[in-house]
Amino acid sequence: MTEAAYTAAAAQPDARTSATDRSLVDWAVLVFSTFFILIHLYGAIYSAPDALLYRSLHVTTALVLVFLTKPLPGLWRWLDILFIAGVIWVQIYFFIELETWNIRTVFFRPIDYVTSILFIVTILEATRRVVGFILALVALFFMFHAVFANHFPGIFYGPPSSLKNLLQNVFLDSNGIFGTAIAVMANFVVLFILFGTMLNACGGGAFFTRLAFALFAHRTGGPAKAAVVSSAMMGSLSGSAIGNVLTTGVFTIPLMIRLGYRRAFAGGVEAAASNGGMIMPPVMGAVAFIMAEFLDRPYSEIVIAAIIPAFLYFLVIFVTVHAEARKLGLATIDRQHLPSPLRILRAQGYLLLPILLIIGALIAGRSIVYVAVLITAATFLIALVQPRNRITPGALLGVVEATARATVGLSAAAAAAGIVLGAIFAVGLSFQIAQAAAAAAADNLWVLLLLSAVMALIMGMGMTAIAIYLTLVATIIPILKLAGVPPVAAHFFAFYYGIISNITPPVALAAFAAAPIATANPIGVGVQASRLGVSCFLLPIFFIYAPGILFEGTAVEIIAATVTATVGLVAFALGVTGHALNPMPGWQRLSALLAAGLCVAPLAETQLAGIVLAGAVLAANALRRYAAPADRRPDLGRARARNGQPANGQSRESAAGIVANDAREAEEATETRDILDAVMAEPPVDPDRTKGLWAGWAIVILVAAAMELCGQLALHARTPLLWVLAMAVTATVASLGIGFVTRGGARRTQP
Repeated sequence: MTEAAYTAAAAQPDARTSATDRSLVDWAVLVFSTFFILIHLYGAIYSAPDALLYRSLHVTTALVLVFLTKPLPGLWRWLDILFIAGVIWVQIYFFIELETWNIRTVFFRPIDYVTSILFIVTILEATRRVVGFILALVALFFMFHAVFANHFPGIFYGPPSSLKNLLQNVFLDSNGIFGTAIAVMANFVVLFILFGTMLNACGGGAFFTRLAFALFAHRTGGPAKAAVVSSAMMGSLSGSAIGNVLTTGVFTIPLMIRLGYRRAFAGGVEAAASNGGMIMPPVMGAVAFIMAEFLDRPYSEIVIAAIIPAFLYFLVIFVTVHAEARKLGLATIDRQHLPSPLRILRAQGYLLLPILLIIGALIAGRSIVYVAVLITAATFLIALVQPRNRITPGALLGVVEATARATVGLSAAAAAAGIVLGAIFAVGLSFQIAQAAAAAAADNLWVLLLLSAVMALIMGMGMTAIAIYLTLVATIIPILKLAGVPPVAAHFFAFYYGIISNITPPVALAAFAAAPIATANPIGVGVQASRLGVSCFLLPIFFIYAPGILFEGTAVEIIAATVTATVGLVAFALGVTGHALNPMPGWQRLSALLAAGLCVAPLAETQLAGIVLAGAVLAANALRRYAAPADRRPDLGRARARNGQPANGQSRESAAGIVANDAREAEEATETRDILDAVMAEPPVDPDRTKGLWAGWAIVILVAAAMELCGQLALHARTPLLWVLAMAVTATVASLGIGFVTRGGARRTQP
């Protein structure tokens, strides 16, 4: 489920399930979703049970939800029952083997072979359904390679792994399915997605979009700037490139086109801006949590390191769309159609409180789990006391289901990435690739960086942020660390090049999501998005040669690196666009590109020369005034034609054509206002929101009491299986009880 889908579900959680003819599958999804969220809330508040039990519950519940929500078509649906039965058996196996799990590394019985293979098959099938074939095929390739490595050429040649060793690495080892990625998903990511979904249910997503439009829509290139800002704010919560496109793009792309941006460019702006969501703190597509684990550094340090690069990424897009608007002489939106930013802040500024709490808690050095629980609780209180469309038990149930639907796809992808890692480490392939790349570069760091960047770009095609990063951890990052690159720089370098595939043809998933909204060619959108997201190509070089941009080093080094990167990236953006304060002739464009190249070079002298050259180009551009484009000058003939009179030397037919054009412009202006009205409109109040209100809250209180009782008894530590049963019963009572009292019951039908 995309972020747009769960945003819509969270904003109006009763819309999808308000009918009384919920099917049996719908109820099953609701029960499993509630169980999924309850165990993670319990683990965060009262402490989690045994690590294997907790992680296995996370993965198996996610897989069941994938098979329920992404069924096979037609008669093939009966296979879903087999997949679900297989997943349930795997979880029963974990219950049985909980006390003797470590012995399986020595005694691997036939039942262990069957269960591990069954688990891998269900994970790969679930991954195929939620993220496509690419990641599943990558996992299959590396498992096949592990068994038959002695038949592969070149760097892939090596001693093969036995089937037993492969399955043990994938199924049992900490680098496999239950490794870092799933641990982070279970411990942190679910809670942060719950927070984001809850905030959207409060109107957070709409608030950010409205605020961005109020601040920037009336300025030069306003809708494009609003797209950049709103995508940055949305990305700080979701980290989903495609979700950002589908959430903010439905407003920003049509407005950009209405005001004169080319369709491909309008789609490219939204795709590039949305791609920045995966590098925008504090979530970074959940990669920030995983990166902190691999680097063994506090999460707050990863967030701080990501601040300057993310700011520069969005700054470059911001400058580019401004220059493009100036170059084309595009119209702006009348300020009178937009509300005051202060009025929006006064009305809904309280929605910024959770973001401020994140910052405050991180500064105070609190743990990630503490931060997640704090902001989730704060957002729930906001949803409970806000004056308009206050959350109800039915809406809360919708948030729970929407959160589970948004998370399970990430969990399946993380488990599949764990299969890739387990297979790679089973034969030591990461070390082989690192050695071969180092030998090919012949101690030339530039060549090694180029090879690593190309490999990361290829490996990232068609995968989620988590899957991209985990694949690179086992392949590209060891190459960079072997060459002496600092660990933080190596991780950021690989990750940035990995996510470029979202906007780089031929895959460019974010561009393909924006293309239908812009009614443009997806490849054309991808080309424009790549041009706008050029900072993703240049910034990683600064990570290596100027690590101050990652807050590594002294204050002077940090400031120098930031200034150099800013000048270089802005000069490159202006040189490519061909417009700064005024149109840039050829020599200025070439000089700006040269200045960017000098800033990227690792020597301090060349960087200083680049800054000086960029300043000289900007000064020369500012001193010379150019005539406005002819097609943007005032047209007196059009002005007279509006009054029904032809201009001098103009035929009545020509004047009639101008009148027709004016009619079209008036119609487009009306459509523009309609889009703005949709952006600024408050969600309607559900007339049935009070249905079963008190009974629903009574059930919520009982659920909280049941969790508190389990926590006080430390049931998760003393008798884990009884704890699982208690959570299952609580989830069933909560979902079915609230579902019935708030919706008047449901007619159970077969799917």
